[in-house]
Amino acid sequence: MTDKRKEFGKKLIEIREIKGLRQSDVAEIANLSQRSIGRLERGEIESASVDSLIELSKAYGIDVLSLYKKYIYGNLCILEDIKKSLDINAVFLSKETRTNLLDKINSIKDSRDLQAKRYEIDLLELFIRYLNAEVSDEYLKNHFEDLSSSKIKRGNFSTVDLYPIELRILLNIATSSKSFKNIDSLEILEKCKNQNKDSMIKIASCNNLANFYKHYGNFNKTIETINEGLILSSELSSIDGLIYLNFVKFITLYRANENYEKSLHSTIILSKYSKNLKLSMAINEKINKIIYKP
Repeated sequence: MTDKRKEFGKKLIEIREIKGLRQSDVAEIANLSQRSIGRLERGEIESASVDSLIELSKAYGIDVLSLYKKYIYGNLCILEDIKKSLDINAVFLSKETRTNLLDKINSIKDSRDLQAKRYEIDLLELFIRYLNAEVSDEYLKNHFEDLSSSKIKRGNFSTVDLYPIELRILLNIATSSKSFKNIDSLEILEKCKNQNKDSMIKIASCNNLANFYKHYGNFNKTIETINEGLILSSELSSIDGLIYLNFVKFITLYRANENYEKSLHSTIILSKYSKNLKLSMAINEKINKIIYKP
């Protein structure tokens, strides 16, 4: 571990010198003591604080926290961080955050210790580029078909074991396209919902599947799917999952001229407790357009 800290320290020195800064300059910019910066650069701090690394990131304009994790814990830690960032609200990630995730992928994808995970990394890169509006729905579908050509086939789809990122991409494809490799979008949505590998994807699948049934006017299946997702969201204490599903339930009941007050009230109350301000704003804007439309 000492050697890893020293290697990280050498990298910090390299970054500082490229920026043309002295330790005293960095101390002033980052609001850290020059002694602490020196100890970091010499690899003398056993466990660097997150706050210090974040301040150095701001000073250098580089993600020093991820760099630290890469040197101390290895590339696998960076990969896991990337996957954790793509939660149910990934669509609301800022462009800066998405670009940062792509930078992290570029820093690890050619690593020898992650060659066995190259397929998964390529899929993560494709998905983030899609979120970043760099590629279209059609490109996502075609490129995923190329990448998964040896794994996902019509004949094995019901039994093949899929990574969470594969399910996530399939969920998006099924929402924007009628089929994939001659697999009907409904079958794809059902597989995503019924898998037990990723609870977040199950919740998102319930949401997308409910919207699918709503689109085709199947009221009973829409409500049944929503209620299944609401139970799972409650079990996992997923406030955002509850927001999405209560909102779909509100729209479904509203359009069916059924009593929608409870689902509407739940959506509004829950949105006040969401940590995702963009989600809350988007949901409330849509509610206002529906309820108060001219």
